[in-house]
Amino acid sequence: MKKTSIAWLFISMAMLVSAPQSYASGAVANQIHSHHKGIAIWWTGNAGWLIKSGDLLIGTDLALDNDDKVQPPPVTALEIAQDLNVLLVTHHHSDHCNPETIRQLVQKSKCTFVLPSPCIKELKDIKIPRERLIVPEPLDPFTVQGMRVEPIHAIHGNQEFTVLTREPDFVDKIAHNCGYVFSLGGKQFLQPGDSVLTEEQLSLRNIDVLFISPTVHDMYIDRSTTLINHLQPRYIFPQHFGTYREIEDELFWRRGYPDELKVHLSPELQQRYHKLSQGQMFEIR
Repeated sequence: MKKTSIAWLFISMAMLVSAPQSYASGAVANQIHSHHKGIAIWWTGNAGWLIKSGDLLIGTDLALDNDDKVQPPPVTALEIAQDLNVLLVTHHHSDHCNPETIRQLVQKSKCTFVLPSPCIKELKDIKIPRERLIVPEPLDPFTVQGMRVEPIHAIHGNQEFTVLTREPDFVDKIAHNCGYVFSLGGKQFLQPGDSVLTEEQLSLRNIDVLFISPTVHDMYIDRSTTLINHLQPRYIFPQHFGTYREIEDELFWRRGYPDELKVHLSPELQQRYHKLSQGQMFEIR
């Protein structure tokens, strides 16, 4: 075989490996619908997760539109509408509190929405039935669909490892936006949301599953490592990476560093670290 042919072969293989994974229409939704035993999770991009325990399906920060994405989300809001029981949203930014996703779920699902008060202001044009809405407050636990949820403070970061203070009413948003500790299928999950590292997070105990955002505007690599070392979770899943097209002025939130984070962990914690592709199913045992 000629050298040029060999070179092109390796280039083609590299392109296949690096290309975003795509799924046949409805394939991931069918997988979710047919999963009934144990706990399984699916990453939908950014901080979006679908978590199913038995027949209970929970979503966090679902942004299932295709605006400015590297690839289409692995499922649509309409595909999961009949299965979704609860949607937990951490804060008001549209890559977490996604108006189009929520509008479709209001219309086509019967799920309960857990939306901090800053989200309610952003969604004022969407009429969510009061009986389907919970407005959480940090440190005020509640139960929804038989699942215990403990909201914690989420303090949003910004460029150059700063705290976000340029938005109107930023003090109110710091006070009311939430991360969540929730118990499902005998396991404790932590979704910190977009937050810098806090002493509240470090005080948590018995976290089995941690979703972590190694971005400049959240905990980056060093503080993510600190939280992981403190909590020693059984499962660690990076998020907030590889979802949105990278723009130079917005790399602080669009670019994550999951591979760099992994190499900072001990060999034992590296074995617990799982970087998923969008739509990939992972079973929690």
